[in-house]
Amino acid sequence: MYVYWASVLVLPSSIVKDLEQKMKGFLWQKNSNERAKSKVAWSDVCLPKTEGGLGIRKISDVNRSLISYHLWSIITHRKSLWVDWIYDYKLKGRSIWDVTPKAKMTWSWRKILQIRELIRPHIRHKIGNGRDTFAWSDNWCTQSPLNRFITPRDIYNAGFSLHAKVADLVSNMNWKWPDAWYDLFPVLIHVHVPVIITNRNDGTIWHDMHGDERTFSTMMVWDTIRQRKQLINWYNVVWFTHSIPRHAFHAWLVCQNKLNTQDRMKKWNMNMSCCPLCMRNMDSHEHLFFECDFANQVWKTIRVFTDMVQVEGKWEDIVQFLISRGEWKSISSTVDGLVLGAAAYYIWQERNARLFENDKRTPTQISNVILKTVRMRLLSIRVKDSITTRRIMTRWDILKTKESNRMEDKG
Repeated sequence: MYVYWASVLVLPSSIVKDLEQKMKGFLWQKNSNERAKSKVAWSDVCLPKTEGGLGIRKISDVNRSLISYHLWSIITHRKSLWVDWIYDYKLKGRSIWDVTPKAKMTWSWRKILQIRELIRPHIRHKIGNGRDTFAWSDNWCTQSPLNRFITPRDIYNAGFSLHAKVADLVSNMNWKWPDAWYDLFPVLIHVHVPVIITNRNDGTIWHDMHGDERTFSTMMVWDTIRQRKQLINWYNVVWFTHSIPRHAFHAWLVCQNKLNTQDRMKKWNMNMSCCPLCMRNMDSHEHLFFECDFANQVWKTIRVFTDMVQVEGKWEDIVQFLISRGEWKSISSTVDGLVLGAAAYYIWQERNARLFENDKRTPTQISNVILKTVRMRLLSIRVKDSITTRRIMTRWDILKTKESNRMEDKG
């Protein structure tokens, strides 16, 4: 597993590329050694499921978030031999932010320094005695870091050290810096003198992307630095608790409009015939799920076993109905989600069988496969006994089966 090495050093980009290529191959080709023909961009696949992805994390993001723990250890003076060594031999009294990466540095140390700016905006210092916080380079006030606009020459001319701490700039609740600085740097007017508490050490706090204080963790860093997109409204329609994984993955592709339907293949100048199910229109996501006469016949047969009897056979209408109902953890929603996922999966399977294998099944046969699959899944689910549960279990002829199994166990 790459996680160990990703937590020790910054992985070379060539290694990251090779690892992700294997992950793509496994996802799309079922073989990590084959080059993947991706249906969805890898950047979108690596989004959380709530944002339309599969929840796979980009290796580069994981790597940087794990390495950030070492930076956090240095900044917070964590008690360890490695941190002590860094302070004695690498920093030598300087702030971690003031060290300039150089070619003669070791590769791993230079790479750690290169990711500093990624997490710097999210680190805040809370002043106690002011002895652990660098005045010019640490983020301890609203205008920090002050060395963004106060040059080293100005600092030297005012009689301060480049490595001065906040406590070195405060005397009797007043700033020691020259009054002329307020004219040179008007923003200093907004920098209030901190209350120095001599018996309390300075603290370090992590702020997330919204500016809220959080407990530092590599998970929190990852969530802060990763790519983001808007939340999707169909997340629970696809990824509910008792979903069948392969059906959920297929439904995810349908919601993304990423199946290789004929309308998409036409853009690649490929000669495609009409829909192999109804032999009329060119197939598309909208046509297959479930406007096609064949698919619509299947839908009308299976929907009587759900609470979607009045919902017409259009994918968007069905999804919107499930979203509007919102009872994601109920047995009724579970059944509806299972039926929708199975219907989309087996209709697509039948479409491909007719297209590439010249094998045909009737709408009744497809409906029976869908109902049998959903029933088998429901038999494995443990639910609380209620009027609604009994109604649904009776509809699927599951109640008798479970009672019969209990009788056999007792016998």
